[in-house]
Amino acid sequence: MSIFAIADLHLGLSVNKPMDVFGPAWTDHVERLEKNWRAKVGPDDTVLIPGDISWGISMEEALSDLEFIESFPGTKILSKGNHDYWWGTTKKVEDFMAAHGLTSMKILKNKGFVVEDTLVAGTRGWLLPENPESKKDDEKIYAREVGRLERSLLDSLDACEKQGIDASPMQKIAMLHYPPIYDLERENGFTRTLEKYGVDLCIYGHLHGRAHQNAFNGEKNGIEYRLIAADFLKFDPFLIK
Repeated sequence: MSIFAIADLHLGLSVNKPMDVFGPAWTDHVERLEKNWRAKVGPDDTVLIPGDISWGISMEEALSDLEFIESFPGTKILSKGNHDYWWGTTKKVEDFMAAHGLTSMKILKNKGFVVEDTLVAGTRGWLLPENPESKKDDEKIYAREVGRLERSLLDSLDACEKQGIDASPMQKIAMLHYPPIYDLERENGFTRTLEKYGVDLCIYGHLHGRAHQNAFNGEKNGIEYRLIAADFLKFDPFLIK
């Protein structure tokens, strides 16, 4: 079994939202995504998708995109991005998926998962306080998202305990939509939480085009950080392990 990751699919199969208006990097991105996914992901693999999945503004509008993802091999763990306007409460999303036979997808919010010898946790994230674009109104959302990350990590550890599994040797992966680092010289609630719980790898998306140059890909304080936005990966799922 392998674990892959790719964020920012930005699918819009039932809405008029062509992505190539954002530049040639997005030309035929749906076809390229499907080709690359099917070439490397098997039925026993897991793919982490941290946000910006569908342009639909309701679950009904997002259904075609979710069915498209459902048709791909592997188990998919989905978390919310800033453009996932279709996303409702966890129960509503899970009930909708069950009603439409979307059985290969799991929703990650305020909980974590055990994937064989790996713990998976995460949250959407938000603008960091050190980001100049962050406003006073962002502080409350930022604090809430830090709390959700901690709850997710704790839930993954609780899941291990309930299964009688020793979590200490397991790889710990956190999936966020927003980047958890803006200034390498400063820590924040996300980085402190990741370090507190011994996360090994943090994957994130959200950054596109020229913003890729602002992404941090590397190790800091024992944690590996990786940008996995679909256009950064050329729509080819990133192999974690």
